[in-house]
Amino acid sequence: MANHKQGQEENTHHYATRSIHVGSEPDPSTGSVVPNLSVATTYLQYGIGKHHGYEYSRSDNPTRNALERLITSLETCPQREDGTETLVYASGSAATSALCQWVSLPEVEGGAGGGHGPGNGGHVLAVNDVYGGTARYLARTAKSTGLEVTFLDMEKAGEEGIRSHIRDDTKIIWLELPTNPMLLVPPLSLISKIVESLPHRPLIVCDTTFLSSYFFTPLSNCPGPPLADIVLSSLSKYSGGHSDIILGSLTVSARVKDRALRGLRFIQNSTGGIPSPRDCHLMIRSLKTLGLRALKHGMNALQVASWLKTCPLVEKVRYPGLNGDGAFHTVEGLLSTNAKRELEFLGWQFPFKPSPTENSTGGLAHLRSLGIPFGGVVSFVLKDAPSEAVERFVTSLKIIFLAESLGGAESLIEVPYAMTHAQLPEETKAALGITHNLIRLSVGIEDAEDLIEDLTQAMRAANN
Repeated sequence: MANHKQGQEENTHHYATRSIHVGSEPDPSTGSVVPNLSVATTYLQYGIGKHHGYEYSRSDNPTRNALERLITSLETCPQREDGTETLVYASGSAATSALCQWVSLPEVEGGAGGGHGPGNGGHVLAVNDVYGGTARYLARTAKSTGLEVTFLDMEKAGEEGIRSHIRDDTKIIWLELPTNPMLLVPPLSLISKIVESLPHRPLIVCDTTFLSSYFFTPLSNCPGPPLADIVLSSLSKYSGGHSDIILGSLTVSARVKDRALRGLRFIQNSTGGIPSPRDCHLMIRSLKTLGLRALKHGMNALQVASWLKTCPLVEKVRYPGLNGDGAFHTVEGLLSTNAKRELEFLGWQFPFKPSPTENSTGGLAHLRSLGIPFGGVVSFVLKDAPSEAVERFVTSLKIIFLAESLGGAESLIEVPYAMTHAQLPEETKAALGITHNLIRLSVGIEDAEDLIEDLTQAMRAANN
């Protein structure tokens, strides 16, 4: 197996520099400043069972390893080289599956298993509002591995409510931050504190897909301990950023690496849920511009969310970065050091203070008065809109596309009730607030004024 450890010098630079240089070091034989694409499936051995770090590409691949190093660098603290490592998968769902299989796996010789006893399955406590594919896997497929799952509204449960749902056999506390599609913000700091106080320590898994490592790095809580143990991401979204790659990742903190990494590698290799070298190569290229794109997504989303709040045809808007949102002060505390640094350069103040030119009609000063960029997804409810009006609205848009997924350069809109979360039982959708007129908007990096104009004309069409 190849050596995946990164040198400490890789993690001493700022986020944008790391995103360009880690995993993309010039090739020593040619001087190429673009990383090589290694498409070989197998590698020469100089003796029986003796090789130069690679034997078969399902087990390890140089291009995949370069991507894993890069993601690790972006997810961890620049001031602390602590042994955190990343594994990449063929999709975010493949990463979800691998994680659930690992925690159900009995301990075997060599410590590959994740279970606390042979074939005992265990329990997962999951936030109740999750991506539809994750909900489907946890509620249906995970049962085949012996896992029992409890869904809980952790934003409302409070400390006692969360504690009361953690069992002796709870192996994972599964979070999305923010959640999909309601953009709830589970109290991660509180959950981390609860877990630290338990005699047995469930793993905190945090899906950060809606934010990417630009806005939120729960493994990088310097100078304190990480707020999570494993970060899961659908790299297909903001990390890829162009709606043309499907990949997923698990980044494992040093704190649980000895417990988790060997087993996760075993599952990755034995089930074969790996990405192609070409997809890894394309993802490395995409991550070089993540910082630029993520900030634009967030600034556009903040502007669009603020406009939606003033629209008489909109009943409710959720964007956690909007000043006045119920989770605003929580997300301000979760904002990554990198994002905060770049926003301060643009004039934002932390703790947040609205811009003194609060009544300005445009520009950065106006944007600074609205809140803080925190991802590119906005959810809103069309007021008193029957299904026919919702259909007219989403099909009347001209530059915002009706499509599932998010995080691409182009703006995408969807109706979770009938699309990404259609498979949920009606009572579950009702309890979560996933109604027929709930809209999820992935705000792209177009001009925000054009997006607002498109939304305006589509709302007029919906009411004709």
